[in-house]
Amino acid sequence: MLRKKEFEKSDFLWRVSVAVTVVSGLFVVLVFTLLIVNYLQVQAADPINNLAVKELRDQYAAAPEQDAALAERIRDLDLLTRRAFFTSQYHLRVGGILLLCGSVVFLISLKNMDRWRPEVPELKDRPPNEVEWLSYARSRQLITWTGVVLLAGGLLASYLTESVLASNTTGAPAAPAETAATVATAEAPAAAAPTAAAAETTETAKPAAPVAGAGNAPSWDEMLVNWPSMRGPGSLGVAHFTNAPTEWDVATGAGIKWKAAIPKAGANSPVVWGNRLFLSGADSQTREVYCYDTETGEMVWQKTLESFPNSPAEPPDVTEETGFAAPTMVAHGEQVFAIFANGDIASYDFEGNLVWGYAIGMPENHYGHSSSLIAYDNLLYVQYDDSNDPRLMALDTATGKEVWVAKRKKISWSSPILAQTPMGPQVILCSEKDVDGYQALTGALAWTQECLDGEVAPSAAYANSIVFAANEYAMASAIRLSGTPDAVQSELIWEFDELLPEVSSPVGDGERFYFGTVAGDLVCLNAETGETVYIEELGEGFYSSPVLVGDRIYVIDRDGTMFIVRAGPAFEVIASHSMGEPGFATPAYLDGRIYLRTPQNIYCIE
Repeated sequence: MLRKKEFEKSDFLWRVSVAVTVVSGLFVVLVFTLLIVNYLQVQAADPINNLAVKELRDQYAAAPEQDAALAERIRDLDLLTRRAFFTSQYHLRVGGILLLCGSVVFLISLKNMDRWRPEVPELKDRPPNEVEWLSYARSRQLITWTGVVLLAGGLLASYLTESVLASNTTGAPAAPAETAATVATAEAPAAAAPTAAAAETTETAKPAAPVAGAGNAPSWDEMLVNWPSMRGPGSLGVAHFTNAPTEWDVATGAGIKWKAAIPKAGANSPVVWGNRLFLSGADSQTREVYCYDTETGEMVWQKTLESFPNSPAEPPDVTEETGFAAPTMVAHGEQVFAIFANGDIASYDFEGNLVWGYAIGMPENHYGHSSSLIAYDNLLYVQYDDSNDPRLMALDTATGKEVWVAKRKKISWSSPILAQTPMGPQVILCSEKDVDGYQALTGALAWTQECLDGEVAPSAAYANSIVFAANEYAMASAIRLSGTPDAVQSELIWEFDELLPEVSSPVGDGERFYFGTVAGDLVCLNAETGETVYIEELGEGFYSSPVLVGDRIYVIDRDGTMFIVRAGPAFEVIASHSMGEPGFATPAYLDGRIYLRTPQNIYCIE
């Protein structure tokens, strides 16, 4: 015969439960209050559409001449609003998690209070009447539902605050130029089969026949002698040619082969293949691609990208600094590819004929699509950073059809790189938490390393089997790759956190890694140990990324001054030259030439 379970009683555990209940209850109330206050603050003061920034921009636009000091104030204030935005996003996520955890602890400890000090019923006494029993029941329900309401209210405040920010900042301040603001996201359909002109983005849509000759995959050696993507071949920041000029003068024209105007604004960097240079530009209504002759600077053709079926009806709400054409294009053999903030992507041949194009969809994030493109073999890589479905897409260069898709865990601002490792070619991406390496041809995840945090803007660097990734509010990390193509090993060999890049991507020469900061510091670290080689104040802050050209590092600051520094263990400035215009994009470095984009012009320096 089963015996009825005796009442358990523990005075010590009851006291612990009471203490935990009180502390967790106060904690939940505190977090709930902070989330509500945060919601009210964001409602009262939009951290992105900053009125002070808008007023300063209006003053700048109305000024009869360019005011360098005012432009600097605008850039600095815009950077502060960007930091405020991402700090707020981080606090919201953490606050929601803490509120949920605190509420769970509160309810469990509240239940345990009854468990460890139960009230044994005295049967000899007359049981309380119905009113008293009902009062007890209602009290317990009141406590429970109060906790539920606090939890729901706090989570709702967190969600609403993020919604307010997202609705106000579908184009929050993304990194200009090179990282050129590197991210993407808004509910977007999976990439579908496009048509040559404007097919619906469904798997059954029939693409038109590719233009004759399009889709012939260039070799890696061909890529090396051109400047196919942001930061050059593989987006690694290393030039094949080592004879870039070191002396020129914009004011007198000395060393300037040609200068050409750019019709529309764009934060993207120039790409070059053969005797053709490509850029894109856009505003809220129009998206354009430009082709220039590298010998004369003459515009060979200019194409306006028409809207495709399923293109977003409204443009993303981007900042003036980032614009609608942040992603850098990629030139690949006989085709060139462009993608814009609204997720429209297109390929042209070198004569300006549309090969294919369609709407991938505007990603769900804070800045529209802004990750730059890269290509290898017959694949075009699109880092599509949708908050709901982040992924790396590989499209067939000839048709635009999806070849494979690799799912990602987190998004980022940064753009992908392609590294020729001893284990085979890899596409390497940074996210808000991880650095991930994918097999370039299959999309298989080769390795992953958790080492980042926050909204990551800089792309990774690669040299001598070491991947280097860094971001402000996180750490700089060096990851050594080893193993075989089928079993790649990744090892975190050192970390560094003294100074970190916010926008500008690093570069490696095999012995050292170099990067610039928004504050204007140039940092050099030992690649094997992470020891500081030097930290020097150099310019007015860097958005553009440093590029290794032979034994020299070229990097242009936000004011448009190009610094040429000796690559090596000793800091040495070889030369510096002002372009007279701001510098955001990363220049292209080819045989004896530099192609440099400013907000209004493209220069050929020879």
